[in-house]
Amino acid sequence: MEGQIADLKKSEVELRMQNQKLNQIIKNLGRKLIVRLPISLESLEKGLTYDLIFPDEVESWSRVANGVVVDVRPAHEHARGSIPNSLNIPFDQINLKLNLLTKDQPILVVCENGIKSVSACEVLNAKGYPFTYVLKGGMSMLRTEENARAQVTEVETQKESVANL
Repeated sequence: MEGQIADLKKSEVELRMQNQKLNQIIKNLGRKLIVRLPISLESLEKGLTYDLIFPDEVESWSRVANGVVVDVRPAHEHARGSIPNSLNIPFDQINLKLNLLTKDQPILVVCENGIKSVSACEVLNAKGYPFTYVLKGGMSMLRTEENARAQVTEVETQKESVANL
């Protein structure tokens, strides 16, 4: 009997935690709808506290969200290539540099492959930053997308050149 009571209490605690997380997701979703920020359906389906931005959406996100891009890679990686006007705050310094960010501003967090971005968003959400986004696949996927677009453009240019002959 005592074991069952302990299990019920454990289940109650887990349900309360899940309820708090869902309430936070709904609250953030409402805020995003009010200020017309992008919302990722994949994030909603997975119950994530952050939204996912795909590489081909970065440019439009920047225009619509009027937010800041935070690159959590080390400074030497950021220097080798980054999203224009991004703010470099290495992951291990995120807690120390929260003063550079405002809580009502959308934040797109990027890293090399998307993993540290997720962790950084979880830190930001825990500190009260409700409008966080992760670049799905990170800078490596963004570079792949950009290279593919450049190849398509090159092929189209070559076709036009041949057609004009």
